[in-house]
Amino acid sequence: MDKRQRKGFVDATVDFMSHPCFRQLRTAADVGILLFEDLYRFEMPKGYTKEEVWRVLTAVRKQAAVMIPDDPEREADMWMITTSALSFDSETVELRTRVDSTVQRALRELQGSPYVTRFIERTLIHGLEVEGISVDEGRIHELYTGAAPTDSIDRLVTNYFELSSNCDRLAAREVTHGMIENLYYELIEGVNLADLPARKLVPLDPRLPPPESQVLMDLVCQRAREADDDMRFGPVLRIINITWFFRYFDVLPHVNVLVGLLLRNIIAIKWGFPVLCWLPAAFDPKSEDAVATPARQQAIFEHWSRDFGFGFDFTPYFELNVKLYLQELDKLSVSIDYLEKLNEKIGRIFASHINQRQKSILSALIREPGAILRIGPHQRAFRIAYGTARADFLSLEREGFLVREQEGRAFVFRADPLLQEKIVQLGAAAVESAEASLTGAGVVVS
Repeated sequence: MDKRQRKGFVDATVDFMSHPCFRQLRTAADVGILLFEDLYRFEMPKGYTKEEVWRVLTAVRKQAAVMIPDDPEREADMWMITTSALSFDSETVELRTRVDSTVQRALRELQGSPYVTRFIERTLIHGLEVEGISVDEGRIHELYTGAAPTDSIDRLVTNYFELSSNCDRLAAREVTHGMIENLYYELIEGVNLADLPARKLVPLDPRLPPPESQVLMDLVCQRAREADDDMRFGPVLRIINITWFFRYFDVLPHVNVLVGLLLRNIIAIKWGFPVLCWLPAAFDPKSEDAVATPARQQAIFEHWSRDFGFGFDFTPYFELNVKLYLQELDKLSVSIDYLEKLNEKIGRIFASHINQRQKSILSALIREPGAILRIGPHQRAFRIAYGTARADFLSLEREGFLVREQEGRAFVFRADPLLQEKIVQLGAAAVESAEASLTGAGVVVS
């Protein structure tokens, strides 16, 4: 190509890049999730097909891409772009979930409430579903509140809750192969692995072979070292990236997703984002809690699992997960607002000197008037000494709110029969007043 030809080629390229139609497409890709299927909504530059425009657009975007991960054995590149929309959303998550945020300050007072702990339970249910394990929501709640496990699945759930309550302690340690392996072995302690269903991974493109487990573990440990990050990822995007490995690859022989959730909790706390412990593992194309319509989510899934000629673009995957985080935080915020109002009513109606932890006990009875309450889950929820947790219950017993019963060698508590009717009336009034706002945010009170 001579000098004149090169100049002609450059001029043609500049003209194309400056074309209003192409600028509109570049803007759309920067402020939202733009899929190949969306091109029918846009006018194409004259003389170019959708396929040609998409290839040029992808090539331009890849110039600013981060490769994830840079594995020499991989037959196709994996990459993502931190678009302006993704950057804004991820920074919003960071601001709203810092340890000194309004949400986190409220959670420190309301963390034992059943309305809030259901977020933990739902996160686990979602993780179990991805693993192909179906557990009744009611049973999950019973196990969370201290019911004894009766089979392997129960033991797995109980182990998860116990490990989750220890994430603060584990967050003080460095993330290593040994930590990840210990999480796995503690999670399956007492579990007959033959009772767990065979894991069915989401099919990816055959040109995207999964790395060896050792490679994956190395990558996870590398991503967990914040100071060594070379991918221009913020902490939220790094956490999503780490969760990806455990959801889509066989890092461990079993329960990959649950280990990934626990590790995500540990890393979130380590980096000052404990609210992320309350959020689901990742979006699910079939989920009823979809950020977009199921058809749209399915289209996004199919988009990032296909190579359009420049490797696999995972930008939609990250953007959709960040939007899921924001959606769940909105639900959590509405629940917190509702709980604060409910606690005010409890304080006025029952006794003004009742502490926040004791209000959480009464709010549990408002949700389930006939519930059996145990000291252990209350202790774990508030991370307090057993004696302090026991004193909360005994004080309410002396006030006449609770009655004590024997369960084996342990004490359990129920609502005093004379108070049950009053509790039910308070709960019904509170639920009715909050139902509209909670339903609007997608929060189920029942």
